[in-house]
Amino acid sequence: MNPKKELLAASLLAIALAAGLGTISYGFFAEAPPNARIDVFSYKNGAASDSFLPSDNVSLEARLSCKNASIAGVPVTFEVKTPNGTNFLSQRVLTDSLGTANVTFQIPSEISLGTWQIQAASEVYGQALNATTNFECETLPPVIDVFTQKGGYGPNTQGGTFALNETLILNAEVRDELNQTVGNQLVAFEVEKYNATDVYLYFGTNVTNATGIASVQSRIPPDPSYVGIYEVYVSVDYNGTVLLDTLTFTVQQQ
Repeated sequence: MNPKKELLAASLLAIALAAGLGTISYGFFAEAPPNARIDVFSYKNGAASDSFLPSDNVSLEARLSCKNASIAGVPVTFEVKTPNGTNFLSQRVLTDSLGTANVTFQIPSEISLGTWQIQAASEVYGQALNATTNFECETLPPVIDVFTQKGGYGPNTQGGTFALNETLILNAEVRDELNQTVGNQLVAFEVEKYNATDVYLYFGTNVTNATGIASVQSRIPPDPSYVGIYEVYVSVDYNGTVLLDTLTFTVQQQ
């Protein structure tokens, strides 16, 4: 770069940054600005993520900047490769006023599992910029989760406090490898008092409905001998695999 042009560009950049200018337009510099960079990120449902399921929507965002100031109006090319190395997507997008360029795509179920490779490339007045990232696409282990009307979501958690003569409602939700709820699954429920082999509050089964939830309920007897801590056990045979979950809850006198 011509020394006078270089000095002018540096001076204009310093003035812009000192004045709090957050965005530099594509035509601001006669040649490539110093320290320009590009970064690329993957998002799932609005949050940064490097782990996805088959059929998930993936949002890619590239950020073009120079010394913390965004560079607007610059084309960015996104290249996406599948886990087997084939080209899946190539798309060119201009950066917006915030210096970001975005594309979104859905992972197909038939070629999904493994490591996906992402590249974002751009050129700012002759300066080649590129950034890479990757994310994993994998299935989840199927699960069953039992909870009461007062809580207990998640594995092996606490389901709340109940009074004598109060109705206990137990719900068990079954999810598959894609984190989708599964209906028509026979779930077994067992409720017994902690450290008491002869006190059972409930024992039975029910089938998950269209939303993947099986529910049972039982009224806690008004007998003071039922005061204490209880353990709930649920199980389901899902495609030959037995899924288990437990929770505890407390019964107190009114």
